[in-house]
Amino acid sequence: MMANRIGEASARLEARIAGGLWLVVLVAGTAAWLLRAPLIVRRDAAATAANVLASEPSFRLGFAADLIGGTCYLGVTVILYGLLKPLNRSLSLLAAAFGVVGVAVGAAISLNSLAPLNQLGTGQPLAAFSTGQLQAQALLSLRLYEQGFSIGMVFFGFQCISIGWLIARSTFLPRILGWFLAIGGSSYVISSFASFLSPALGARLSPWILPTALVGEGSLCLWLLLKGVNVPRWEESAGRGLTQAS
Repeated sequence: MMANRIGEASARLEARIAGGLWLVVLVAGTAAWLLRAPLIVRRDAAATAANVLASEPSFRLGFAADLIGGTCYLGVTVILYGLLKPLNRSLSLLAAAFGVVGVAVGAAISLNSLAPLNQLGTGQPLAAFSTGQLQAQALLSLRLYEQGFSIGMVFFGFQCISIGWLIARSTFLPRILGWFLAIGGSSYVISSFASFLSPALGARLSPWILPTALVGEGSLCLWLLLKGVNVPRWEESAGRGLTQAS
């Protein structure tokens, strides 16, 4: 009896931790965008450089928010793998791999978001470049960050599609949440490839597509945080998974 109670508490606690971490990811990602996006003036390197230098603390805070979000998302990925592997171990592992690669891509390209502070600073290595050249390099770094971010979102999108499909087959989470998440993940993939193939089309689609993705993530995040999983049904799935594995 005590072991069953501990098992139920553990599964429910893990689900709520995943929901809490996912909420941090969403808040951190939104904060990073709000802190950085207003400073970037497209096609105007000088104005962008002036904004970045005038708001350096905010710019650095946006970088830190990105790192916090990526770190928390690793936690979400690990916990969801454990909760969903009774449904399909291979697909759950594939989803986790997509998540880890997405975080790795995000961490790698985040240096481009910090590069303008070095490019616009002072020092002997920068003396060989004119002010205009340094400003152009800074704006280029920010554009590369945006493109790298879209690459990371492709992996996150496929992760959401995989997780959504698993949840849609589950009995311990509302299946509608799985469909919402899968649709949201598809939106990430569509928006990212649209921006690669036709930047103008991608810019027009993003305001319509990305809110759909946020609804999918947000609904599952809040459910996990507030409700967790249906523990008896999760234990049934886990028992069937062990039987099939043996």
